[in-house]
Amino acid sequence: MTLDVTGLSLRDLTSCGGCAAKADASLLKLLRAAAHDQQGIETLVGLAAPDDAAVTAINDTTSLITTVDFFPPVVSDAFEYGYVSALNALSDIYAMGGLARTALLVCGFPKEIADSEISACVSGAALACKEAGVEILGGHTVRIAEPIFGLAATGYVNPNHIWRKTGMADGDLLMLSKPLGVGVLLSTREQSDESVALDQMKISNLSARNSLADLGSAVHAVTDITGFGLVGHLSEMLGTSFLNAQIQIPSQAVLPKAQALFDSGKRTSADLRNRSSLDREVLGLTDNNSQAVLFDPQTNGGLLASIDPAFEIQLIEQGFITVGKVVTGSGKIEILSHQ
Repeated sequence: MTLDVTGLSLRDLTSCGGCAAKADASLLKLLRAAAHDQQGIETLVGLAAPDDAAVTAINDTTSLITTVDFFPPVVSDAFEYGYVSALNALSDIYAMGGLARTALLVCGFPKEIADSEISACVSGAALACKEAGVEILGGHTVRIAEPIFGLAATGYVNPNHIWRKTGMADGDLLMLSKPLGVGVLLSTREQSDESVALDQMKISNLSARNSLADLGSAVHAVTDITGFGLVGHLSEMLGTSFLNAQIQIPSQAVLPKAQALFDSGKRTSADLRNRSSLDREVLGLTDNNSQAVLFDPQTNGGLLASIDPAFEIQLIEQGFITVGKVVTGSGKIEILSHQ
């Protein structure tokens, strides 16, 4: 017996989809410590500190990037679910400064789901990979109670041009390649809100990666914004540095429909988790509706880059949004009023 997918969407099979379903930062820290033993001589980026993907040395000009990312359904349509899942996984490679080349499918679906729906999901991922110049080589499929889908992907980067989460410099600007608010839009489970969120999630971060790559050494740190929200990922970027990150979110950095939901008091289920899992001091933090976007989980969210301020106008012309700056400090995040 199969489910009638005309009356029951994939999202009906899960309570929390997309990157909002990520484990919290404290658990990931525990698991990283449990798995990490020592870093091999060929490991350039491993488990010693949190980052978006692993990097292994190959030769003087090429390093291998590996990553895996999957999640429960984030939208109702199977094809779009596959498409967004693939883009989200490839984004980790772009956040390291690399280009993706191959992928394996990570595919788990309940036995009640029709084979045609699973095939549509894979077709969506295949299209996203084809557009990115990525070849799907295989994968693994299991039957499980709650659907999951994603990619284990590989890519390449010059070892001298690897972007890390850490490395911000005093005076840098913090620039974001996409507006925020996907999480709260998906939380309403309204088709109109899902459509707006889907339009954002279907924007690949490859173009943003290329824009940053053109800046060369002016790019000091990069990550992609996903389930932990802007503040959570910015906290990882600060690391153990003697710097403060000052956040000031302009109106164009928030999707208008999402801002209306925040103003009405709407929050995602991940909002409290993202707030409570912070392990650094955040100044200016309140329960004000205007700050809710800072903790909103994104799925295939934009790249957040810490860059030399001389290149601000160049990136703005390419769609980036200035959301803050880096100053000398003691590892704190300062939330300033909205612009």
